[in-house]
Amino acid sequence: MKVGRVIYLEAGEFEELVKAVVERVQEGDVKAVAVASRGGKSALRIAEALKGAAPVVSVTEFTYSDDVKKRMKKLGVKPLERVELPIQDRRDLREGLLLFGEGVKAALEAAVIAAGEGLKGERVIAVAGEEGGINTALVVRAAGPEEMVDPDPEKRLRVLEVLALPLRG
Repeated sequence: MKVGRVIYLEAGEFEELVKAVVERVQEGDVKAVAVASRGGKSALRIAEALKGAAPVVSVTEFTYSDDVKKRMKKLGVKPLERVELPIQDRRDLREGLLLFGEGVKAALEAAVIAAGEGLKGERVIAVAGEEGGINTALVVRAAGPEEMVDPDPEKRLRVLEVLALPLRG
């Protein structure tokens, strides 16, 4: 049995999340960190803190600025731009995940997209948030869009641990 803790974050408390991600990566069984990062800053902050301890994949449905892409390259972050969001168009799944907050949905989408980068079936930390910044971190078994809800439980996307969630009032 493993006993862990979930961090509940108020707006702007993302450094506690970054610290939790670094500590969890140091346990040694995480293959990568997938970050849903609209402008790239959150992914860069995670990569800076990890100092190469795990690869970082940064996912956006937009395009990163040239400056952000240069910084990502320097830190070894893999940018995935203009991606299709696999949960967004699946209303039933999207609405269910939004019960937990936008960050949970976005984190799981980042994990599904990152699975296409050789992480399918691997233990990945998925990080995301809302307008105020990152506030959600989940340890997941990554799966591609086609396996996301596979009938075989050993293939489908699975949340294994919750590291951080936003505090709701």
